[in-house]
Amino acid sequence: MKFNLINKDKLQIIISEEDLKDRKLERMDFMPHQPEAQQLLHDILEEAREACGFDVGNNAQLMIEAFPMTSKGILITVTKLGEGSPFHIPGMEQIQQFGQALMQDMMQEEEELPELDATEGVFCFESLEDAIQVSHLLFDVHYDGDSQLLRYKDKYYLAIMEYEWLTEYGLGLLGEYGTPVTTSIAFFREHGELVMEHKALDILSKL
Repeated sequence: MKFNLINKDKLQIIISEEDLKDRKLERMDFMPHQPEAQQLLHDILEEAREACGFDVGNNAQLMIEAFPMTSKGILITVTKLGEGSPFHIPGMEQIQQFGQALMQDMMQEEEELPELDATEGVFCFESLEDAIQVSHLLFDVHYDGDSQLLRYKDKYYLAIMEYEWLTEYGLGLLGEYGTPVTTSIAFFREHGELVMEHKALDILSKL
């Protein structure tokens, strides 16, 4: 499990497939209807406090967003909204987006869509502006490999072609601005539009 402290109020947590196996967990354990979900998140936040000093205190209100990642992992973003009622993690709202994303991910697996190559990563963005913003933060510092930009059903997909060159902090930034998907780049090339074939991050960072 890896922790990326974005600032004093925001933390990103990367839970790999190996982490889940070591803890005898499955991604379904983080679904909103699972009674164990809140305790899992409490335990993870306690580990984050010890690992990097991210302390939610006793009166913090939190926004928690979680998304399935490539290779069966999970990316969780925790944001402190300020002091308020006694510390709690809201029931359905805490990981509703994760539930939606995971169900979509599972549906894609059932449809047997082509999966990503282990050396690649794809992130979905709601707008081109989101892709531009993250490119300014990523390019040449947290990733200097090749990349592509594709469009499919009015959304933009940034393909990281040499995933192993991406830093952990860079992965956190991509998860903050976009959503990781497990469908292969070839699928988006075939059914969508290839906007930038090479050096997409470089080009977007100059816009």
